[in-house]
Amino acid sequence: MADNRIAEPSAKLTTFGGVFTPSLLTILGLVLFLRVGYVAGNVGLTRMLLIIGLATSVSLLTTISLAAIATNLRVGGGGVYFLISRTLGPAFGGAIGLVLYAAMSVSVAFYAIGLGEAVTSMVGSDNENLPRLVAAVTIVALLGLAWLGADIATRLQYVVMACLAVAIVGFLAGVLPDLSVDQLGDNMGRPLAGDGFWVAFAIFFPAITGFTQGVAMSGDLKTPSRSITVGTFAAIGLSTVVYLVVVVMLTMAVPLVELREDTAIMRRLALAPALIDIGVIAATLSSAIASILGAPRTLQRLAADRLVKPLEPFAIGSGADNNPRRGVLLSAAIALVTVAVGDLNVVAPVISMFFLASYGMINFATYSEARSANTSFRPRFRFFDWRLSLLGTLACVGVILAISPVAGGVAALAVFALYRYLRKSVQQVRWADSTRGFHAATVRSHLLQMTDHGHVARDWRPCTVAFVPRDPVRRRRLMSVAAWFEGGAGFTTVARIVPGRGAIARKHAARVNLELQREIATSDLSVYGRVLVAEDLEAGVAAMLQAHGIGALHTNLALFSWYDPDQEHDGYYERMVQTGVRYGCNVGVVHTPNHAWESVPASPRDASKIAVWWDDDRSGQLLTLLAWMCTRGSVWSGSSIEVWVANDGDDGAAATRVAALLDEARLPAQVAGAAPKAAFAERVAGADLVLAPLRVHKKRSLGPGDVPLEELLPLLPLVVFARAVEPVALDLQPDEGDAAALAEAHDRATAATRRAAELDEKASQLMVAAELVRLENGEGADQRVLEAVETASVAHRQYLDARARSDEAWRLVREIDPAAATDSLDPALWLEADSSRQPFGQG
Repeated sequence: MADNRIAEPSAKLTTFGGVFTPSLLTILGLVLFLRVGYVAGNVGLTRMLLIIGLATSVSLLTTISLAAIATNLRVGGGGVYFLISRTLGPAFGGAIGLVLYAAMSVSVAFYAIGLGEAVTSMVGSDNENLPRLVAAVTIVALLGLAWLGADIATRLQYVVMACLAVAIVGFLAGVLPDLSVDQLGDNMGRPLAGDGFWVAFAIFFPAITGFTQGVAMSGDLKTPSRSITVGTFAAIGLSTVVYLVVVVMLTMAVPLVELREDTAIMRRLALAPALIDIGVIAATLSSAIASILGAPRTLQRLAADRLVKPLEPFAIGSGADNNPRRGVLLSAAIALVTVAVGDLNVVAPVISMFFLASYGMINFATYSEARSANTSFRPRFRFFDWRLSLLGTLACVGVILAISPVAGGVAALAVFALYRYLRKSVQQVRWADSTRGFHAATVRSHLLQMTDHGHVARDWRPCTVAFVPRDPVRRRRLMSVAAWFEGGAGFTTVARIVPGRGAIARKHAARVNLELQREIATSDLSVYGRVLVAEDLEAGVAAMLQAHGIGALHTNLALFSWYDPDQEHDGYYERMVQTGVRYGCNVGVVHTPNHAWESVPASPRDASKIAVWWDDDRSGQLLTLLAWMCTRGSVWSGSSIEVWVANDGDDGAAATRVAALLDEARLPAQVAGAAPKAAFAERVAGADLVLAPLRVHKKRSLGPGDVPLEELLPLLPLVVFARAVEPVALDLQPDEGDAAALAEAHDRATAATRRAAELDEKASQLMVAAELVRLENGEGADQRVLEAVETASVAHRQYLDARARSDEAWRLVREIDPAAATDSLDPALWLEADSSRQPFGQG
């Protein structure tokens, strides 16, 4: 097949003929005539009304979700599958589509078996094989009808509807003389004998599953969005009224034991028994027709979307209306196999599980679309709320578990298995769905929550920008090293700076970006790509490090590939490294010589070794953490980490302290020993990967012992030199970070403020008392006046001291958390920054 599009039939069905009629006829099906009395006889009128209410609630909630999705996009063929797949994506949609197709195909057998039982009862035969024989003949007849096309079947619906109307009216007219209020009162409660509530619900629920049959014909409708909404609601409303009327009439006319034992009770009560026989046949055929027409069209859309390769031949249709005859044959075959079960009560719970799973997914799809806050979600149906969709999802899950936890678990496993299969097998996504928006909404919510907590040194994770060079070999290697450092917890952006300005530079950057994205796509690395146009490389590095990130996520590690000294001069490279340091970012320089890169383990090897040179605590903790992050990936999994501690005459005390720190930090790294800085290259030469500290001084990049990197690199394997700027605390406890310090400072500041207020009030009261004493004793300064004044003065000095302590405490709070500052920002700062015109925001 050239593409996934199918030839849609000419849209000619209206709301009444395309949605309302097939949905109503399927709901008012076999259960109405053969099982309503049986269910009511088992549970009593009160519980029967509850069953109808619960089943109707599930259908109404699902229809509300259905209406929201249907009025939010242009509906194509495939019905419910189309709506779910275009919302949740091909994996979820395909899994539900396959389950839904199976459910509708089995429904054909369900209705055919019901017809077989009805015919057997009519003729009074005791032949056990007669119901199966009638069911098989019925399926073959339906196969012929569906083979001819939907047009003939649609016209036949009106005849079937007339037969159903006559049958229902005949029953109501016949039962009227037998109605008794006393009988109604006797039938209100639950009988002593009979099946349980959920068993009865499982038998009744297939009655309302037909409300989506009209949706399956979505490709044949003139106005799918409007017809699906109006037609489905109307069908559910009218059918609910019919069921309520029939149930009330039956319980007013017949004792529960008769309703339970006589499944053909409506035939006996009707004005003419033949009318109910006609109604049973009409109901069975109408429901079966709707199913055998809808199932192949769902399969046809599934095949056209090319989700499952063996199903692709079923996308081919026949004739002007693109009749899916291949799908019709398969559905008929499934129905014939199901007929072998033969028992209506066995088939009904299975159908309930399939349809409930699809209804639950419809509700979840709408909930997901709404909660993702997608700007494209603008349904015309206004009586919608995401809470209703969530309630519908939970209701479907609850009903599944209540009916049969085992069957529900099997259904869930089937859907999950199909989902996992399709997620791996679908190579090309052929449409846009809402999953990206759902992930975006989740990310936004989590980012907003992260902002409130600030940086936590104990949970440092790399947010890396790797500035890749032009050389494709060095570029791919730098990308790989950056991915190693992620350790399944960080983020990596591969950045390429394009020097220049104007349209030419922007066009060149667009081409570079396209090549970079292609390279990332074929690299199997979880990294992002970004190309930036800047005046020069140094300006680009500064701009990238300042602007990269969002919310609490900001660049904390910049990686550069070691340059070729024959091509880059005058310390330009060192200035780029220093730029990263100035903006508070850890900086790493990666050297990947050919001989060392070829020895990188392609699979986990216990023999590989990562060496860390511990010069000081800040760089040592960062390097050790990066080494451990490497071992969390597949390339370095199982590798050992050895730490060498720089020792220039401290008798091994530093090594002991570092070993204790690593043990407290629970890192699987072993201190190999202490060594002088001059022995750095000798000690780490046997490792597969080396991590060592970096220093830049007077336009020179220096390693341990201030030895230039140009002299060290020929002696080393694969190596990363890093300058630690941002603090990393390996042994920091949860209550020792910034959050704990901020909380303690805030408590102290609050207490100091409260104490100052109390002293202020006390000093004011004493000053007033001193003034009163002075007034009582005149101008003479006797001992009493002097004591009062002195007491007031002491209280005032205590207040001033407390106020100073309070101000200092709040200053400490603002120092830890600048966001707590209440001072207004001086507008002159903005003016100065604008007038200085300094590059990179430096002033």
